[in-house]
Amino acid sequence: MKLLSTTILCTGILIAGAAHAADKVTVSIATGGGSTQEGGRAVLWGPASEKLGYAYIDDTIDEGLNAVRLQVGANNVTYDIVQMAAYEAGLGGKEGILTPIDYSVVDAKDLIPGTAPKYAVCFYSYSLTFAYNTKTYGDKGPQNWADFFDVEKFPGRRAMRGNAEAQLEAALMADGVAPTDVYKVLATPAGLQRAIDKIEKLKPNIAVWWKSGAQITQLIKDGEVDMLSGWNGRFDTAIKEGAAAKYDFNQGILGTDCFAVPKGAPHAGEAMKMLNEMMSAESQAKFVKFTHDGPTNMKAFETGLIDPALAATLPTNPDNVKKQIVQDADWWVENNDKAQSMFVDMMTR
Repeated sequence: MKLLSTTILCTGILIAGAAHAADKVTVSIATGGGSTQEGGRAVLWGPASEKLGYAYIDDTIDEGLNAVRLQVGANNVTYDIVQMAAYEAGLGGKEGILTPIDYSVVDAKDLIPGTAPKYAVCFYSYSLTFAYNTKTYGDKGPQNWADFFDVEKFPGRRAMRGNAEAQLEAALMADGVAPTDVYKVLATPAGLQRAIDKIEKLKPNIAVWWKSGAQITQLIKDGEVDMLSGWNGRFDTAIKEGAAAKYDFNQGILGTDCFAVPKGAPHAGEAMKMLNEMMSAESQAKFVKFTHDGPTNMKAFETGLIDPALAATLPTNPDNVKKQIVQDADWWVENNDKAQSMFVDMMTR
């Protein structure tokens, strides 16, 4: 009887424990995987869920906006938080498939202006800039987009992204438009055409139109081109792996990846509380170690948690961010289809 009573007691404890765990709200998070998922588990949604008393599951997806479109379209939303680019979040908001971020819950006061849009909160930033081969140019490579487009001053093989996004902004700066005026010019039909025409003039000197981040790293490591546009993180990776290359943030275009909440998310309220924790200065500072992208919470640089040597290489470091422009996600939401169509037409001529 004593053994039976003990067995019943232990079984009861196990059942009670399981029931307690089952009572927890489980927030579902979908990201691109890799270092984002690894870092997120370690310092973002992992600690946030523990602090708030939630459980979490995370999934790996290829394209955040399309994943949300499929779930909302099927009336079967399972994701609570989804990673996507800022302009994608703008598109999702316009399509009515995202929930506005509750900024009475999510504290955005220390975020870089432009990184707390209506339908997403941006958690890291990267720069579209340019790098050059030091074997070709030594330390006297291009210093701005005008140099990048100047094939007489800087002859050599070039690579650019095979997509209008961020290339249009670079083209206008190369054509003499002040960084602060880029989107004023792009807002006019003549300005958009001016950017397309500038790229078309350079087209005969583009050896490769890259399509992926991995391609950026390989191009620069192999020395296949003498200079190329690309993302700073990919340049860092290539240089660490021995590439003879150098880059700067001058006239970089700051893009951001964000967290969005799908319309109909089963735990939207809990998601907002999670996002608030994940966007704290301390969380953002710790996340840097995993992705080497820049935090959008500028207080992260004041926490003492980012190594000074690493901080100097981040695109949102105060010394670097002032050299750049923040990509206008709203402009891309309104003009993406037209811009991409014009870009494709130019590429096929």
